[in-house]
Amino acid sequence: MNKEQIKELVKNKAEDLEVEMFIHGAICFGYSGRCFLSDFLAGRSANLGDCAQSCRWAYNVYVEETNKPGNLMPVEHDDKGTYIFSSKDMCLIKEIPEICEMGVDSLKIEGRLKTKYYLASVVNAYRNAIDDYFENPKEYDYTKYLKELEKTKTRGLTTFYFNDRNNKDIQEYEGKQYNLEYEFGGEVVDFEGEKTIIEIKNKLTVGDELEIIIPGTITPEKFTIQKLWNIETNEEIQTINPGKAGQKVKLVLPIKAEKNWILRRKKKEKILSFYIF
Repeated sequence: MNKEQIKELVKNKAEDLEVEMFIHGAICFGYSGRCFLSDFLAGRSANLGDCAQSCRWAYNVYVEETNKPGNLMPVEHDDKGTYIFSSKDMCLIKEIPEICEMGVDSLKIEGRLKTKYYLASVVNAYRNAIDDYFENPKEYDYTKYLKELEKTKTRGLTTFYFNDRNNKDIQEYEGKQYNLEYEFGGEVVDFEGEKTIIEIKNKLTVGDELEIIIPGTITPEKFTIQKLWNIETNEEIQTINPGKAGQKVKLVLPIKAEKNWILRRKKKEKILSFYIF
């Protein structure tokens, strides 16, 4: 459904009917409620909320001539197969002004099988974008919200058919994932004096660059880890790995945080070592 069809729908809807619109996230290859691929291949029903994302897998594809059954000819693909079922992710952050003016009642963000980090980043970006637009529509700049969205892992972004029914830029044929510079660092779970207790989600090391996602604020708080403390002994440590579920560590944050706030970690560039013999 493109934007003109949505406008017409909102204009002619029953007075007590609410309209929801999908604006961000993975687009399912199958029609909603009709995807049996996951259930058939993995025994996990997408229609019951347990999708294995089979449409994202690599496949070897063949064509068969009707008059020569069993004579399979491979469709061209690389050593990884082909990702002809895998669509790009929907992203309508640039179109928020139009969407707000349409009179849509609610906006849907796909979050199934996503991390808290992904949801915190995406929901916060759109919430700020919508609030900022209504507060000052003439100054709306989508790029600062897109910058936050690009810190989450995606398959490439598309507006699908919202602006153009003939849009062809909707498939991720190479199965690539983008925006791999950041990852889930941890979640605030408690406090101990000036120290904050974090449930870690990936390895944390003194010197790591972290960002605190602040609900209601589009600009994250950036800082570098100066010290880490063992949760049980309170001794200073250099690094901590997520070796068990619920692994925690203490550190000092540059601002006062609240429980459930999310920290993202900037990945370090890999450095190649060279040896001369």
